[in-house]
Formats: sequence, structure tokens, C-alpha cells
Amino acid sequence: MLRGIALRDIEKRAAVLSFAVIIFCAVIYQATVLCLAWHWGDSREVNKQIRGANLVPGNADAWDRIGEALAVNFDAQPAEAISFFERAVKVNPRSAHDWMDLAQAEEAEGNASQADAAYRQAKRDYPISAEISWKYGNFLLRQGQTSAGLEQVHQALVTDPSLVPLAISRIWNLDPDANVILHDVLPEGQQARFRALDFFAERREEAAALETWEEIATLAKAKPIDVHDVFAFLQYLIASDQAKKAELIWREALSAARWPEAMVPGSQIWNGGFEEPIVNGGLDWRFEQVPGEYVSTDSNFCHSGGKSLRVDFTGGVNLDFYYVHQIVPVEPSTHYVFQYFMRTQSISTESGMRFEILDLNDNEVSLVTSDMKGTNPWTPVQTDLATGRNTHFLDIRLRRLPSRLFDNKLSGTVWVDDVSLSQETAVGAESHP
Repeated sequence: MLRGIALRDIEKRAAVLSFAVIIFCAVIYQATVLCLAWHWGDSREVNKQIRGANLVPGNADAWDRIGEALAVNFDAQPAEAISFFERAVKVNPRSAHDWMDLAQAEEAEGNASQADAAYRQAKRDYPISAEISWKYGNFLLRQGQTSAGLEQVHQALVTDPSLVPLAISRIWNLDPDANVILHDVLPEGQQARFRALDFFAERREEAAALETWEEIATLAKAKPIDVHDVFAFLQYLIASDQAKKAELIWREALSAARWPEAMVPGSQIWNGGFEEPIVNGGLDWRFEQVPGEYVSTDSNFCHSGGKSLRVDFTGGVNLDFYYVHQIVPVEPSTHYVFQYFMRTQSISTESGMRFEILDLNDNEVSLVTSDMKGTNPWTPVQTDLATGRNTHFLDIRLRRLPSRLFDNKLSGTVWVDDVSLSQETAVGAESHP
């Protein structure tokens, strides 16, 4: 009896061992199949990729990758890629990515209706995808279905605003109509319209830019803009020598930004008393921080009001200084009086601080004031200048010319306040005193 029990135990153990061996072999086989499928699928040879996909026929990604490889293979026919994309969506009919690949292949083959059906299926599987809306919208536009295409592009931009610049460029090249872009393509809000404004300014499309700006200004009644977003458009107006438009847009932009008024009546200089924060662009003061100097405003020393401009020099550099300036719209053939107050402390070398005024049209110096060095109290400086017959902008710059001395490192501090440029009487001819 004991012998029979022992035999039954041996038989059970043998059965368990046999089952374990079968499972082990199955796992090894499956692992080998998967390894080969991965190895062949990672090959650059399409035939090996197909062998790998056939080892795991339920892997939709493998069939899609083969289709993608054939789609970019100049030796293959589009129909070959289509067959593999069709296998991919048959295995996984809920893959929006695979449906889009099929749609693009169908379009390449000239099968517009099949491509449209594939795009629609991708949309059903992933309705909020910006990529699908973008690609489907562009497909519809290529097919001449403008209204439907613009709607899909609009949906893409609502989901992914980073597509806005590309969308503006493509739609403008298709139909150069600012109204279409503003009202049929762009999502709501200021930022998309500022991207359009930048695009039109760069393309020098003035009418479209002005139309866009008008809409931005209207939106600003509900929500203030960031005045820095207008700089590119203003720079276009400056570069195209349109002083009156630049001045108008500048004032409208500051109003839309709820920026305080900083113009002294009768003067063309904006923020000449430095009482308001420096915008650092547009028609306000512009400045750069470079090694050897530091620009700021100072409430401890001022000629009038509560602040002045202050520039500190460290003494380590022979600076060619022109890093504080303002572009000023002016009338041509007109006489002006330029005035400012300057205070200095320990300005070193024989080359001191002054103002320099350039005609922005030809970048030629129209006027240079006498320099101030050493230590001086608040000192008024006033001089006359006449604009040329074609002058519409002046570049007014705080200036220090490089020193010619051996000990030429600039140190010390300069303060500037109450800068103004006031029009007097018109003159009939160009002159540069």
C-alpha cells in the first residue's frame, strides 16, 4: 500500500514538472517570437518589418509603421502604404493616429472621398485633438472646401494656440483677407490678434495691420493690453517713416494699456521728466544695461517732480555710451528748441556726458550738445535745431564718446531731468546747425 502511494506521488510530481516544462517552453517561444518581431520591426528593410508584423499580426502599430515607411519611400506606390494602414485600422479601429495616416495616404493617391472618410473617423475617435483638426482643416482647404476647412483650423487653434502663427501665414497665402483671419480663423482674445498684428507688420501689410489694431483696441475696452505687444507694429511704422501714424498708435496703445499720460504739453519728448516707469520701447525711452554702466531712475536727486534718470559708471570700461535714447516723431522743415537739465558727480576723463540728436532717415548727426564732466549741480542746456525737409523722426541719445586718453576708463554718475523738444516757428529750408 505504501508502495502505491509513493508511485502516485511520483506520478503527480512528474505531471507538475511536465506542465512546468510546457509553460516554460511556451514562454520561451513567445519571448522568442516577440524578440524577433521587435528585431525585424526595428529594421530599415520593409521586408523584415513585414516578417516581424506577421509574427504578431494583432499589433496595429507594426502595420502602421510599415505603411509610414512605404509612404516616404520614393520607390513604393501610395497604394502599398494604404494596404498596410488599412490593416492597422482593422486591427485597432479606435486609433485616430492610424486613421490620419490612412487619410494622408488616400489623399496622396488622389482618393479624396476615402481620405475625407478616414479623417472623419479620426475626428470621431479623438474629437478634441488639435492635430487632427489642423490636418483635416488643411485637407479640406486643399479640396476647395474653404468654409469647412476654416472651421477645422479654428478648432485646432482653440485647442492649441501655438499653431496661431502658422495658421495666419497659411491662410493669408491662401486668401489675403484680414477679415477672414480675424473672424473665421483666430480664437477669441488679444494674444492671437497680436500674433496677427506682428505677422502683418513683418509682411508690411499696413491695411491688414491697421484693421487688426482696431480690433485689438476694441477688445482693450474690456481688458487692458500689454503695451510691449505693440512694439513690433510701432517699429514697422517707424521704419516706414510714418510719424503721424506712429504717434497716433502709440497714444492709442498707452490708452489701451491704461498707461499714465507722460507728455508735457508742447513737448515732443515722452516721459521727459522720468516720472512714469520707462516702457523701454515704442516712443518712450529705450535703454540697455551693458558692462560698465547701470541705468535707473532716482527719487533722491531730481530737478523737478519726483524722479530723474540716473546712469552710474563703474570705471572699468572706456565706454562708447549711447544706451539711453528715444525715437521722437517730428515735423519736417520745422524749427525746434531742445532743452534738458543735467547733474554730474565725478565723471572722469576728458570725454563727458552730452546729448546727440540724429536724423533717423539718414542716421546722420543733426546736433551734439557740449559735454559735462567732473562734478556739476543741476545745469540747464538749451539749443536750437531745424529738421530737414524729409525728416519725420529724430533719435535723441544720451551720449559719451570714447576717450582718447591713456587713463580712459569712465566712472562717476550722471542725472538727467526735464528733457523737452518744443516746436517754435517753421522754416522754409533744410538746415542742420
